[in-house]
Amino acid sequence: MADEAEKTANEQEVTQQEEAQGTGEGQGKTFTQAELDRIVSERLARERKNQPDADELKAYREWKKSQQTEAEKAAEREKALQAAEARALTLEREKAIILAGVKGEDVDYVMFKVGKLEGDFGDNLKTFLAENSKFTEPETTTVDGVKHKPGASADPDEDLVRAMRKAAGLK
Repeated sequence: MADEAEKTANEQEVTQQEEAQGTGEGQGKTFTQAELDRIVSERLARERKNQPDADELKAYREWKKSQQTEAEKAAEREKALQAAEARALTLEREKAIILAGVKGEDVDYVMFKVGKLEGDFGDNLKTFLAENSKFTEPETTTVDGVKHKPGASADPDEDLVRAMRKAAGLK
């Protein structure tokens, strides 16, 4: 370790001397790409040698965890619990929004807007969707050459039969 410090100090002195000489002449020393790569790789190798390996880091983390007080451990568990509760609440809200019929691409926006409102989330969601029906309206497209509206038929019994067949899993 002391040898490395001396070597680094010597390199810095040489570099400073070269810079001083280069400044007096108006030109600095230029390096080829191979020389620069070699210098950088040597420097990185020296720095990496000072870093602990994965086993040492794992042992250190275990030792550090064993040194924690009971209060610190409890605080850590409390923080993890709060994160899990926040995630559960988010998922619960997403589920409620999806079940309310909001299109998939609008779920995040609706959750953001309703989440900012004061009061119960469910009530606020119903109010928001009643005022903003564009988030729950199904997308319909018109096809050129079609003379009737999609889904509407002249015979009301046909709609009933179609719905019953769909519910039974038939085409």
